[in-house]
Amino acid sequence: MSTRKLIVCLALLPVIALSCNSKPANVKTSADTTVIKRITFPYDTIIDNRVAFISGVAHGKTECLRGLDTTTKWKSFSYAMDSMFKKIEVNRLQKMRDWADSELVNNQAPTTVFYPFSGPDFLNANVFFPKAQNYIMIALEPIGDIPNLCKMQPKGINNYLTNVNHSLSDIFMRSYFITMKMLGALNKDSVNGTVPLISLFIKRTGHNIVSIKPIGVDPTGNWKYLDSLKSMKGVTKGVKIDFVDVDCDKPQSVFYFKTDLSDNGLNLNPGFRKYLSHLPNSYSYLKAASYLMQWKEFSMIRNTIFEKSDCILQDDSGIGYQYFDKTKWDIRLYGKYQKPNKEFGNINEPDLAKAYKDSVYRKVPFVLGYNWKTKSINMLYAVKKGKMKLPVGK
Repeated sequence: MSTRKLIVCLALLPVIALSCNSKPANVKTSADTTVIKRITFPYDTIIDNRVAFISGVAHGKTECLRGLDTTTKWKSFSYAMDSMFKKIEVNRLQKMRDWADSELVNNQAPTTVFYPFSGPDFLNANVFFPKAQNYIMIALEPIGDIPNLCKMQPKGINNYLTNVNHSLSDIFMRSYFITMKMLGALNKDSVNGTVPLISLFIKRTGHNIVSIKPIGVDPTGNWKYLDSLKSMKGVTKGVKIDFVDVDCDKPQSVFYFKTDLSDNGLNLNPGFRKYLSHLPNSYSYLKAASYLMQWKEFSMIRNTIFEKSDCILQDDSGIGYQYFDKTKWDIRLYGKYQKPNKEFGNINEPDLAKAYKDSVYRKVPFVLGYNWKTKSINMLYAVKKGKMKLPVGK
């Protein structure tokens, strides 16, 4: 986006509560005179500026952040963030965008993207599906919050920036987070949960944070803001992050829930089972999912994905190929299949290997997922018959 457009949009920010105007709509009056009708989206400048600061992005001069972006530590942090995002933009992200625009159906305009086993990885979901109205992300990593930088000493701020940088090393290098490492990296004394990293990715993909609010799913399967659920038992906690792009377009939302998606976990959580049953038709995305849905112990979330998805984009770590009913799904395979490495050496999919052998070779022009070292990248794209059609001639 041009600097001029950004300046125009930012010029609309009030001193305390920031508002962002959507693209104006032309409205005809009775006198046939065109006037501009604007819709405003009020959002929290304090939170947006804190997210910008921990993202290494220039921010407004509000509260205690004034002058903090002139320190040697922050400048070094910002430079490191800029360098790494520029690198993956060239080597990975732009290639993913181009591929998605060519190979995926209506990837620019899904209403809901469903991303179980996501960790804080908003980045890759947004690259493939940039204009989704809602991203529903579910994992075991803690929720956390954006730290109050005003209450931190300079040393504490420097340590926090170091922790943020360190927590991103795997997704920069490998394209995915390692769950066991993230459970430690995201504890309260380090980065403090998924919220800072999800927000960082939102900011770094050209958006402004409208609000970050704790939510919960009640026993009836409905999500509500957490303030209204304080006295209720059996609540699955989460967070709702609203944001808009810097073109001041329509608002979008991330819903992140911390919960166990195994059959045992869902059997102990009937409220969240009901929430999953209420999901709208979705575009589902699965990556680096530890092959969990290959096993009977994850049959409930696997069946939910099949029931609720109009399309599924995944690597082989997602749903096992043998579970796809070929009478219900049109499937296109991309890249090369390689049996999982020794970490997942107990996984064997001979039917998927045969399907790759028998299919037309279609290149994957980027590195993504567990095979990042060998570059034997595979992608499976399935669309539900009667709902969507695969692009012709691809």
